[in-house]
Amino acid sequence: MAAPTQISEIVTVTSRGYLPGTQVMLHSFLHHNPWFDGQITILHDDLLADDMATLRLGFPAITFVGPSTELTAAMDTLVADFPNLKDRQRRFLSLEAFHPDRIGRALFCDGDLLFRNDVSAILGANAQLIACGDRAQIAGAGRDPASMKERSACDPKTDSDSFNAGLMVIDESLRTEIVWNQLLGQLDPQAWQSVTSDHTDQTVFNRQFGNQVTLADPAYNYLVGHAGRVRSAIASPMSDAKVLHFNGPAKPWNFGAHLAATANDASFVKAMQHWFDAYIEFLSSYHFALGSPD
Repeated sequence: MAAPTQISEIVTVTSRGYLPGTQVMLHSFLHHNPWFDGQITILHDDLLADDMATLRLGFPAITFVGPSTELTAAMDTLVADFPNLKDRQRRFLSLEAFHPDRIGRALFCDGDLLFRNDVSAILGANAQLIACGDRAQIAGAGRDPASMKERSACDPKTDSDSFNAGLMVIDESLRTEIVWNQLLGQLDPQAWQSVTSDHTDQTVFNRQFGNQVTLADPAYNYLVGHAGRVRSAIASPMSDAKVLHFNGPAKPWNFGAHLAATANDASFVKAMQHWFDAYIEFLSSYHFALGSPD
């Protein structure tokens, strides 16, 4: 089927340790959204030539982009003042999805997403930015816009709609020099003084777009890592989710985190089953792309 309002690009951030997630995310998206015929853009800072060759084999319409000099400088300045961000600095590469050199309407996807259905329905909204609520928004709490700290209840006078940045539909009107410079400004150490949550790029995007985001049904970004907290607030069960998001430390390809995640919420087991089913489908596709003999 054709998307109601087409997107020309899929953008994601990956690294050598995230490659299995990225491969499954892209394969599952293309499998369930065959209408997409645009470009896939990989934002990265550590992939080797062999890594890129492997991704090209599975996804021919792919291009690789490193961090711009402007973003690199902004990140380095921020980390110099906040060294606790050093091991999470790569997360800010997602800002490159808004670089003014990029054109068209884009879908930004975290590499720990699993697409289980067509998502074209959310593309029809006439909005500059479409995303799904984060844990605080879904649970009926709010976030302080300065600190990004979760409140016990939403204050409609001061709180905007806090959203999870793992899946965002980005209109071309936000990929401008003005917006780009504003996003870089959010990385100024002075602007970061008030942040008390552990969010990174999500802090930037919520501060920048919190008052203009259009929220989509949370089924399009079901937060597996917060399932126990949000389950009662979401109308449809996880089994009906169109996109599963393995937010938090427990990634399907990181086996050391599985036992703790399972002890915390049994639904993680079912979500893992969906991911590994998709992983097997990707491996089969990769095998045939290689032209390997049976």
